[in-house]
Amino acid sequence: MNPHLLTDPRLLFVVCISGVVSMLGSLNIAARPAAVITGRVAQATTISSIFFMVSRFANMFYLPLMAGFVGAVEHTGNTGQLLQQIQWVVIGSSLGSLASWVLLPNFVSLFCYLVEILDEQGIRGCARPSVMVQALAHFCKRHPMPASLGRLQGIPAGFLLFNVFATAVWTVGALSAVYCSAVFPNYKSTALLLSGLVNAFAAIAFSVWVDPQAALITDEAIKEERDAGQVYAAAIHLGAGNFWGSLMGLLVLPVGIQIISQATQAIGGQGGQVAGSIWTIVLINVGLTVLASTTYAARVSAVITRQIATALAIYNLFFLIARLSGQVYGPLLGSTADHMVSQHQVLQLEMLFRQVLAGASLGAFIGLLFLPTFVEVINQAVFQLQERGSIPAVLLRCLHPASWPTMIGCLRPPGVLGVRFKDISRIPRPFLLGNVIVLAVHSVGTMAAIHAGAQLHDNHAAASSATLLSSVVNGVATIMLGLVVDPTLARITDQCKQEKRDASDIKVAAVFLLGGMLLGTLLSQVVFGPASWFIQTCAVMLATPMQATR
Repeated sequence: MNPHLLTDPRLLFVVCISGVVSMLGSLNIAARPAAVITGRVAQATTISSIFFMVSRFANMFYLPLMAGFVGAVEHTGNTGQLLQQIQWVVIGSSLGSLASWVLLPNFVSLFCYLVEILDEQGIRGCARPSVMVQALAHFCKRHPMPASLGRLQGIPAGFLLFNVFATAVWTVGALSAVYCSAVFPNYKSTALLLSGLVNAFAAIAFSVWVDPQAALITDEAIKEERDAGQVYAAAIHLGAGNFWGSLMGLLVLPVGIQIISQATQAIGGQGGQVAGSIWTIVLINVGLTVLASTTYAARVSAVITRQIATALAIYNLFFLIARLSGQVYGPLLGSTADHMVSQHQVLQLEMLFRQVLAGASLGAFIGLLFLPTFVEVINQAVFQLQERGSIPAVLLRCLHPASWPTMIGCLRPPGVLGVRFKDISRIPRPFLLGNVIVLAVHSVGTMAAIHAGAQLHDNHAAASSATLLSSVVNGVATIMLGLVVDPTLARITDQCKQEKRDASDIKVAAVFLLGGMLLGTLLSQVVFGPASWFIQTCAVMLATPMQATR
């Protein structure tokens, strides 16, 4: 790699931002020790999610800026320089993971303080100036970590190795797609959206092998069935694994580029067929939304089973399967856009995407009706995970005919868990309203970005930036979810488990949040146009400085 490239302030800025993103995205590791120390698992997890959402906010700036370097390739043809620029970004990510690992005891101390404030004062309390000053003071204190690198203290090594592999794939997924969009400019939307497919496979690896094992260790340590030192040992080794995995991204990068290149050519040429069978994508979106609705069932299950970390780990599996499927249909939408641009049919694209959004509304309605069944499914999954110790073992058990009667027994009549409309007074109204707005914005993110990129097809750099700016819309929605919805829901979950409030309150929250999902997807039809315009405006602003310097 050529160090002289770092004299470009734009690349240096991207490298620094990638380091910050990697550091903040790795902080969920600190949530496990904080959960054991405070005994508030859901709220500790929510605090780590807030840091992760902040990293998403930073992420949505540096990836669109990378599209500017792609635009430069259109004029220079120098893909070798682009590859070296991407390699420097990978180095920045690995340094961020290293910082997260080194500062792990500081973040554990910070998390413990923020969990206490969240429990006592709610999310608003965390934003008070005096609390922020105290938070900084707690960050400066390194919490004792009774574990050391190299001593596993009885935790299984397998999930630690999977963490290294998944981190390597996660680090280079989007960057591989950025490179391929320069190599295949006619299929740029398809290539850029395939980044999510690579990342989704990495996320599945996290959720199948890493997160459930860490959740079991956490729950068993809280119940004093396992030595708490194993939680610290797991945190230290997962943090080290994030660093080594990020660094291994340099070795995985060529493989990622090759895979995405082949997929881009295969999918990109199918745009005409996809455009003619849009109802298949609509049905996929129905299924994805149904799976996404299980997040609320997981909260109810967490209170029923009293295994919060494990229930949330089970939910993550459902969610990431939905995400993987979503990343498959995302490139299909991108190939549709590429085809319509080549056929000068951009005006028809909006109507196709509105049909896909209608599928999300239908999925939310189905998710609301089948909430009782989803709760029972997650209950059974939690019990099976405790008995068998890993998600793969549970999945294999599901394939055995002897388990089929139990699975069929999870079916429940459609309903709303006995919740009545007047029960809405038991749940904070701003929290419910925020959920509607968040889901309206989140539903349109990818489609609005693809539509904006199609509108800007004459400007390659701006079109690439627009497609990557789906993270702007989705990032804002995710941050709102992390700041407005998740902390309140986590607080209700922990308080129901601790019997500080009626256990039925979590059912009330789940039902009205699912109703909010339905309203949000309907509202997304209104948000689509403004979101597309906003992304177009931002993309042009980002591309203009890059073009001016060529």
